[in-house]
Amino acid sequence: MDSYKIDNDSILIIKDGAGVGKIQFGIGKLSVIGTLNYLIAKSDTNLKYIFFSLKFFNFEKYKVGSGIPHIYFKDYGESLIFCPSIDEQRNIEQLLSSIDEKINIEKTLLQKYEMQKKHLLQNLFI
Repeated sequence: MDSYKIDNDSILIIKDGAGVGKIQFGIGKLSVIGTLNYLIAKSDTNLKYIFFSLKFFNFEKYKVGSGIPHIYFKDYGESLIFCPSIDEQRNIEQLLSSIDEKINIEKTLLQKYEMQKKHLLQNLFI
């Protein structure tokens, strides 16, 4: 796209449909569609810390609609999330980010081992 709505990292929250309440971390320039909300952090808040906090936030009580579920910022926007000092937020975020990175590395290794196993089993009975 030539244009974009957001020029900062942001938290994307699905607000309509089957995936309602799921979150994702958006990096850099992006635009959102009508089924997404996006959150950006104030200057004294670590966005990744908020992201990790929202991963465990329960949006269930904010869902409305019988056919297609929805959540609205006006409902969950007043909810409180514990925010320690910015330094503590940064420390927690760095720890959780390193754990996420380790998990992703292990997933990649597992996929490669599974591919190697498949290759070896295919060539076992030539």
